[in-house]
Amino acid sequence: MRTSSFTLLLLASGMCAALTACDSTRPVASESSDDSASTTPTVEASDVSFDREITQGNYRFTVKTFGTQEQRVASIRSYRGTAQTIDPLRTDIMGAVTNVVSGDLNGNGKPELYIFTDNKKANGGLYAYEFGERGYTPITSPSTPTGSAGTGYAGQDTYQIMGNKLVRTFPVTSATAAAAGTTPAATSRTVEYTLDPSGKLVMGSQWTHNANPFYSGHQKSPATSVAGLFCLFSCA
Repeated sequence: MRTSSFTLLLLASGMCAALTACDSTRPVASESSDDSASTTPTVEASDVSFDREITQGNYRFTVKTFGTQEQRVASIRSYRGTAQTIDPLRTDIMGAVTNVVSGDLNGNGKPELYIFTDNKKANGGLYAYEFGERGYTPITSPSTPTGSAGTGYAGQDTYQIMGNKLVRTFPVTSATAAAAGTTPAATSRTVEYTLDPSGKLVMGSQWTHNANPFYSGHQKSPATSVAGLFCLFSCA
């Protein structure tokens, strides 16, 4: 049996249409797609637990968190003027946000965003990023302080920005008192960090505070407190 050219043309057209329809259902990867986005929990606008906008030079940042559990979702948007510099950034954080601060600690013209939370676990409570024209770089949080600065460390960090330094303060315990089963004197330690040109936090000065009301200043400078105590009684 001879098949007409018109019939063959119809069959070919039908096959092309079917292949096109199948191909249209394939997922297409986008340059801006982020595999991690698929694992981020869906959040509702009514779940907002923190909402703040801050500026740094020509940059503007909006930070929102969603949820009230220990683990929650943070949404970060970065703008330069009216232009958005990155796609909205979503990340999981631990704890409630206590403050959001911007700065340029290393003076390279790229603003940094610091998010502080009330997470009391060791080496927790800080999320930081450095932003550029069309992107961002996470800043690794400090680990357990090295050397004598880490003696008695057990978490419960609080952070703040002072000048061009990140200041970290945490309570410390006395190993001697713990071994003796007594209650150690309440003390805290402060450690300063600078941000180097590569965006790495570098530990600097550290000092310890004593909670004794007659003890003023740093533990490594007790003469200051003795002078203050002498003045307290001699001037009365």
